[in-house]
Amino acid sequence: MSTNNTLNQGLRGLITRTRNNNYSASIYNIDGIEEKYTFKFNIPVSNDIIASKLLVNLNYQLPLDYEDFLRTTDGCRLFEHPQDGSEHDIYGLNEVLTQKEIIDSTYEKPELLNVAYILQDYIFINLKEVSEGRPTYMYVNDCYSPIEYMRSLNCDFQTWLDRFIVCQGNKYWNWL
Repeated sequence: MSTNNTLNQGLRGLITRTRNNNYSASIYNIDGIEEKYTFKFNIPVSNDIIASKLLVNLNYQLPLDYEDFLRTTDGCRLFEHPQDGSEHDIYGLNEVLTQKEIIDSTYEKPELLNVAYILQDYIFINLKEVSEGRPTYMYVNDCYSPIEYMRSLNCDFQTWLDRFIVCQGNKYWNWL
């Protein structure tokens, strides 16, 4: 897990790099073709809003790297193709709460926090594992598979996000 002074540097670097180009960047896709992609970053959330909206509704603590993500951007869309679109949504606070209600009522899994939807994969934080101090607490599950089939990504939130950015929006977890 990263120290406080390095939290979400990859994300901050991406925001800075794309800001000067109207939140877009030319990137080589997985087939080696250069294409322009857009990025949308939402207004950050304050500590007070995180505490009043999210922490009140959870029985677990949030990982520091995820809290820092929300203080950097309240959700985002990364690597969106102008013609084809994308499904690269890292949820903001309100969508996380909506997803939390669905997970709790459908699966009775209060320890799971659905934080992203990436090309038919749900990305989860296991809050129980965070509370136990485990350094790896990120999981992935295909949107068509039962929750019992979710698998560990063997990392924390920041590592998952950094890898996703470095891999330019490709689902690196399927390469393993």
